[in-house]
Amino acid sequence: MMTSTEMNALDEMRQLARKTAALARAAENLLDGVIHVDDESRAKLEDLCHLVSATAEAADATYEAGVELEMDAPNPRRRQDA
Repeated sequence: MMTSTEMNALDEMRQLARKTAALARAAENLLDGVIHVDDESRAKLEDLCHLVSATAEAADATYEAGVELEMDAPNPRRRQDA
């Protein structure tokens, strides 16, 4: 059974993961815009895009892990309702 402190921490973790994903996606969209660069800069820009995308994916995975933890945790309210 999760305590209210643990539930609050889990909820905060999920909110921060969503915020991280949203910020990474905003950066990704900005980087996808038309930017005129030379060949060397283009390679660096593409590397940066991959890193931003991986950050968003990691944040999404963190959020989903939090959802699974919450769903798998025994819920004292469910026991009381039964």
